[in-house]
Formats: sequence, structure tokens, C-alpha cells
Amino acid sequence: MHKLAQKKWLLIPGDPAAAALIEKEVGCSAIVARLLVNRGITTPQAAEAFLNPSWSQLPDPMLLPDVEVAAIRIKQALKHHEKIAIHGDYDSDGVTSAALWMRMLQKLGADVQVHVPHRGRDGYDIRQKFVEQASVDGVKLIITTDCGTQRLDEVEMARHAGIDVIITDHHVPGDKLPDAVAVINPHRKDSLYPFKDMAGVGVAFRAGEALVRYLGKSVDSYRRAYADLVAIGTITDIMPIIGDNRIFVKYGLDELGSTRKPGLRALLQATHLQGKQISAYHIGFIVGPRINAIGRLDDSKIALDLLMTRDINEASNLASQLETANTDRKAEEQRIFAEALEQAALCDFSETFCLALSGYNWHPGVIGLVANKIVERYNRPTIMIAMDQETGIGRGSARSIRPFNIFNAITECERFLLEFGGHSHAAGLSLDNTKVADFAREMNRIAGSLLTEEDLVPVLNVDSEIDPAEVCKSLLAEWGLMQPWGRGNDEPLLVSRGLTILKADKFGKEMNHMRLTLRTDDMEPTESIFWRAGEMVDHLPLGAKIDICYRPEINTYNNHSNVRFIIQDLHPADMDD
Repeated sequence: MHKLAQKKWLLIPGDPAAAALIEKEVGCSAIVARLLVNRGITTPQAAEAFLNPSWSQLPDPMLLPDVEVAAIRIKQALKHHEKIAIHGDYDSDGVTSAALWMRMLQKLGADVQVHVPHRGRDGYDIRQKFVEQASVDGVKLIITTDCGTQRLDEVEMARHAGIDVIITDHHVPGDKLPDAVAVINPHRKDSLYPFKDMAGVGVAFRAGEALVRYLGKSVDSYRRAYADLVAIGTITDIMPIIGDNRIFVKYGLDELGSTRKPGLRALLQATHLQGKQISAYHIGFIVGPRINAIGRLDDSKIALDLLMTRDINEASNLASQLETANTDRKAEEQRIFAEALEQAALCDFSETFCLALSGYNWHPGVIGLVANKIVERYNRPTIMIAMDQETGIGRGSARSIRPFNIFNAITECERFLLEFGGHSHAAGLSLDNTKVADFAREMNRIAGSLLTEEDLVPVLNVDSEIDPAEVCKSLLAEWGLMQPWGRGNDEPLLVSRGLTILKADKFGKEMNHMRLTLRTDDMEPTESIFWRAGEMVDHLPLGAKIDICYRPEINTYNNHSNVRFIIQDLHPADMDD
């Protein structure tokens, strides 16, 4: 049989004693108890809370630093009819949090305006030009959301112009905080708020809740009104779906099904999701990319207008614009991906540890998505650089693999760069086009000095090895209590061994997917799908036995449902991991 193994399967060790106690006290199955422990849920109390998330589990929002000071200042602005300006960001997190602040303050009767930056013209975060315009407009209070923590000079400039600033953000602060009226950020060293990993919209949501409570308004009504926005921003910013985020997303998905916001209703209609039970998958892979696409290729204000509009016809028109932008984004992404693959194919991978790919006419708003796909393909840190012939400047997006801190490596290359920022797995940068080759060589040298051959083998962390006959509808229904899935609470990944191939074929528009029919002595023939693996069909003889690493799901078609396996990787059955 053709050697198919490309990934290493690692069984998560778990804690059998903790799992046994959860199984006994909570009354769940052994496999669900194991899944919970694998996700860091190690006590019956924590398991009960995880399986039954509720608003009552949220910490007191007043534990956020400066949140009471912010509430006092906003109440003053409302009382004196001061003009307020909201500043968000161009991604889905920044747009949803800007819409949340804007809608809430309008509801409270504020004189408020909102701005989300244009990715190309304005750049990320609050800038001098915005402060200058705010001063001209007579703004007395700026509220940032999903940005602001690093902008010391701009906050100082606003202060000298007689404008107070309240920052709501989730990015890790530097050594010094801006001299703002309030810096509401759970990552502050002095923060007493127990959950740190909220998106910008999560911080805005909790700060808004503190304000509503301070003003004596209904917290329940507030939560129902904006849970849909906080769920979308949290999922699309790829926050871990645990703790507070799990509660936001659980209630937000429930509210989305009956949302009264015309823009969201139009977007669900355009994506054929109207009337369906909305899942985190739908937000992460259907709704969210459309909100993000408009900010990548055009103006994120269009997405903000969609979330703000109260007019059905305008909502339909704006949703159509997002749909068009997403189609254009996919085409641009595919074009750049194909060109990047051509470059990568020329590399000697025995000597290439970090891929630095560059090209003219690459859209800087899309290269980060392509970098992700290149990392998935080659399991090497990747930097995509969009070079501009007119300005002579290249803008780069970097993505990495777990063993390699790409931000630290880029910091070592600071001498080649004009600007950079980011964290261990993702970063952005700019540099002169003439420095690209030197930068690429140095990044490859650093990666080669730190990465081992084993680091370059992709790893699948497996929840459990299981007899596939045990995977049934009732088990998957019980797993449903663990939803919503997402980062930090991934769909269960299983390994089953010794399955016989009864049938193998290709399918899809480009015949690039593989469909297998598998069985064991104890299991009925089961359909199994391996996306983007059509080329494997020719290497899988009927009757051969294989081991599979997979995610099971219930597939419903024509009102008939059955269990099927979504394969992530497979090995010949006689091969050691």
C-alpha cells in the first residue's frame, strides 16, 4: 500500500481518576468524562458548569479595571449631551464591538458617532488623524473598542485637545498604559477579573453591562439585545470557547435564530441560514468571513452599516455587497495561493525551515489567509509579503507552527523592518522591498537553528482510541451538550483501527475529495469523507485495512440521518504511529 501517513497521532494522556469521578457524579458516559478532562474540566462542579453554561456563572463586570470610572464618565456625557465618538477596528471583532457600543449608547440617548478604520488608508488602531477630526467635530469623549491599549501618543494628544478617552480592549498592554480616563482591559496586571481571554467585543459587552447596571437599567434586556453581536465577534476572533466566551456564544447563537437586527437577518438570508439552528461553525465559516471580507478588500464601514441599519431594504443591499466581497476575496485568495505554491515548489525542504514568499499585486488584506493555508500544507512557519512597486514597501503577514515563536524570530530581524507587531503564532510587518531577500534568509536561518525534524511533523492530538461500533447517534447526541465547539473546545478527535475498505471513490466539482465506505466485524458499513484527499483513492485497494483519525458527525439528508466519519488522517493498519 502507498505510504499515506503524514501526521503524528498523539493520544491526550487525560486523568482516568478525574474522569471516573466526573462520570459517577455527573452521570455522563465514560467517553464524555474523558473529553471533559482532556479540555481541562477536572472536577464534577466544573463539569456541571461547563455542560450547563448560564449568565449567572459570569463574574461581576465591576472586577474589570477602571470600569466603574468609565461608567461614571459616560453617565456624565449622557447627562450633559456631550458628543461621544466610538473607534473600532476593521475586522469582525472590531466591527461587532463598535456596533454594540453604538447601538447601546444610542438606546441610552447619547449624541454618538462611530468610526471603523479602512485597512489600507487608515491602518490599525486609533491614529492622529482621527483625534484631529474628533476635535473638529466637537467630541468630548472617545471610546475605543478592540484597540487603543498601545496608543500612548494619540491618547495624550486627545487629552491636550480637551477630549477624554476610555479604552476597551483585549490586546496585551505594554510596560506603560495610556493616560486615559479608563483602560478597561482584562490583561492588565492589576486586573481582578478572573477570565482573561475575551475578544474585544467581549470586553465591550461586559463594560456595557457594568454601565447599564450602574444606570439602573435592565441587565437581562441588555444581554438579550447584544448577545448575537458578542457571539459573532468572539467566534470570528478565534477566542477559546471556554469560560465567559462559552456563555456569550451559547446565548448568542440562541438569540441569532430570532434576531431582530435587519442586517443580521439579511445576512442569514443571503447565506441560506435563515430558519436554521445557527452553530459556531456557521458563524466561523459562513457569516464571519463575509463580515471580514469587506474589510479586507473594501471598507469595513459597509459591515458596520449592516449591523447598524434598521431598514430592511438597506440591509438586503448591504448583505449583497458583503456576499460579493466574499466571492472576490475567495478568488483573490485562490490566485495568490496558487502563485505562492509555485514559489514553494522551488524550495529545497531539507534546507527550508521558514517559508518567506513574496509577490507584486498580492492584496495585503488576503495574504494572512493564504499564509494559514501554506502553514497547513507544509507545516512550516510562513511569511507572505505583498510588495508594492509604487511605494517600494512590502507588507507581510506571518503565521507559525506551535513549536516556533514567530514574533520572537521577527524581533531578531528588526534591522530589516520598518514596523512589526504580533504574538507567538501570528504577526504583521512592513519592510523595504530591497530587504525582502535578506529578511527571508535570516528568518530561515533562525528557524533552522531552533526547529527539529520532529517539530516539522504535524501533530493531531487525539481524544480517545475507540471501537468505531461505539460511535452511535446516542453518543453524538450526548456530545451535543459540550457544544458550541471552537478553539479550546475542539470537536472530539478519535482514532479507530483495523477498518476494512469496501468502497473508495472521488467526488466534488473538481473530484478532489475522497469518499470511503468502511466497516468492521461489529460495525455496519459507514460512509467516511476525507476532504481534499481525492488523490489518495488510487492508493487504497478495496479490502485493505486502515486506521483512521476522524471526527464523527450525524449527517442528515432527505430527512434521513446517519453517523458518518470525517477523516483527518489515515494510516495502513499495520503501520506504527
